[in-house]
Amino acid sequence: MKKILAIAAHPDDLEFSCTATLHKLMQEGYQTRYLVITNGENGFKAGNLPAPQRIQIRKEEQTRSARKLGVEQVIFLDYKDGFLEYSEKLRLQLVEQIKAYQPEIIFSFDPANLQFDNLNLFHRDHRVAAQTVFDACFAAKNNWMYPGPAHRVECLYFYGSHQPNHFEDINTLIDFKLQLLACHQSQFPDFSKVEHFIREVVSAQSRQHKYTEAFRILRVEQLT
Repeated sequence: MKKILAIAAHPDDLEFSCTATLHKLMQEGYQTRYLVITNGENGFKAGNLPAPQRIQIRKEEQTRSARKLGVEQVIFLDYKDGFLEYSEKLRLQLVEQIKAYQPEIIFSFDPANLQFDNLNLFHRDHRVAAQTVFDACFAAKNNWMYPGPAHRVECLYFYGSHQPNHFEDINTLIDFKLQLLACHQSQFPDFSKVEHFIREVVSAQSRQHKYTEAFRILRVEQLT
């Protein structure tokens, strides 16, 4: 069975970016696993709760959305939201996950995004996660850098990209995508605003289709 590892900096990143495309690939037979790097506790908007409760709620929301999509396993690395740093520890953890699961496809934020024209899209956690995932994919296919058999990911789907080269038609899945995003209730005091943003901005980047998910797809070649 072919596999996808969908990597997010926070709970809800994947729902904003790629769940309709994941659904289509899963319909083709791909097994999918989620890997969420931070707990997202500092994006919490549903009351003044202590951090452990915020973390628990965000994990429950992410797990609920994943199950609705058909994703059976969600791995949380438990880093602090808003304080992610590029580190050898994080790269090692990602390499270990890639080697253990052996996905053909990885979904991740685009490490080439350095426009700094949107505080939400280009904030620190997203940038650090994107770069570390990219470096982990290189390290995982190397025979000597880390223990365990090497694994080469075949394809990277970078979401949140300013230079997408693929627009996946999600016209028939936009409502389902929004249902998955709505599982993150602690994030959206007024979900109608989020729905409008998804329909009119995020998913309206192509003239060919009314609703799309946009990616910069990178195929990983092994020349030697």
